[in-house]
Amino acid sequence: MREVMEDVFMLVIVTLLSVLQNVSFANKVEKECKTANAKTAVYERVYCANRNCMDTYPTFIAVMWCAGICLSQAPAAFAGIMYLFVRQKYFVGYMGQTPQSGVTGLQHGDTNRCCITWLLPHASGPGV
Repeated sequence: MREVMEDVFMLVIVTLLSVLQNVSFANKVEKECKTANAKTAVYERVYCANRNCMDTYPTFIAVMWCAGICLSQAPAAFAGIMYLFVRQKYFVGYMGQTPQSGVTGLQHGDTNRCCITWLLPHASGPGV
């Protein structure tokens, strides 16, 4: 049992951090829903950013765990942390006060999500 825990410890930490980030995003959506009338621009941006982050979440978790278990956990966990930073930047950028201010976070997030999803299995390859 101890050996198994050593093999996945970093992946578990990244997974728990991602869950806490999801809770933070959900709280922001709920806060906007309660403080603003439905269908306001701020609520729509927060809801859309949260929905976009949740759409890619299962793919992120699956690729990270597969790369970590089948290849090497350290590069997979590092790429997972990088993904969480990019997702945070995307969410904050999407919540900008004007539609133009969210574009930077949106473009940055989309590009880096693709790169990190590609990086997870390829950077973990040397661990084989």
